[in-house]
Amino acid sequence: MRQRLSCLLLLLASCCPLAWSQDPVDAQRQLVNAQIARFPQDANTTSRVFFVGFAGYGEERVFAEEIKLAARRVGEIYGSAARSVLLINDRRDVKTYPLASVSSLRYTLKALSTAMNRDDDVLFLALSSHGSPDATIEVSNEGMTPQPLSAQTLAELLADSGIRWKVIVVSACFSGTFIKPLADDHTIVITAAAKNRSSFGCSDTRELTYFGEAFYREALPSSTDLRAAFDTAREEIRLREKAEGFKPSKPQASFGELMEAKLKEIESARAPAPGNAQ
Repeated sequence: MRQRLSCLLLLLASCCPLAWSQDPVDAQRQLVNAQIARFPQDANTTSRVFFVGFAGYGEERVFAEEIKLAARRVGEIYGSAARSVLLINDRRDVKTYPLASVSSLRYTLKALSTAMNRDDDVLFLALSSHGSPDATIEVSNEGMTPQPLSAQTLAELLADSGIRWKVIVVSACFSGTFIKPLADDHTIVITAAAKNRSSFGCSDTRELTYFGEAFYREALPSSTDLRAAFDTAREEIRLREKAEGFKPSKPQASFGELMEAKLKEIESARAPAPGNAQ
């Protein structure tokens, strides 16, 4: 009987090696660690940008696709492509990326704080999901118990990480509720909607939300700085919503004075020299 039980355990372990070798939390942390392990060991002589993407709602693909585009765009403009961590809930793929959850975000920020110079490097954090007027975004996936991420919790996670310089973009309905808990002189906060307004384009049939199209796809590549990209995207969204008869979402932003000045330095350093533009 004991021999038969041993054989059964070995068979189950071979069929489900991940479940038998480690618990789910440890498995998610290893996926985060694998992304951070690929970061280049470059000399820290100038401020660097580190990207974290968080796609919260996995039942619709639009949020995962938006975060993937955000990672590419921010990487192209701010040089963060090799220093990016993606936390993605996507019912189509639950293995490639670590899942987006409050615990995985906490772990990622803590791990990043040891990889970056917390007093000089910049965190660019992009979040995309459904949002609620109570200052939360949805965090769920097939098989996952829903666990909303609140603006206050996000503020606490960032404070615990010790990361000083931050750009935070929240693409969700009612995301203006995130500005007050997150804004300070060392932080830029950009949201897809005012605190009492819905944003649009959140659908499983779409690749990007209206905000994602206007900001990440259209405005960022052609703008001189982040404020200009936000202004361009906000106007494009206003015109589109007016044409389609939607109540305006009114994207919001808070530009911390010190963070904006620091970001301009990074943008200037990465801008092509006159006569060398592509």
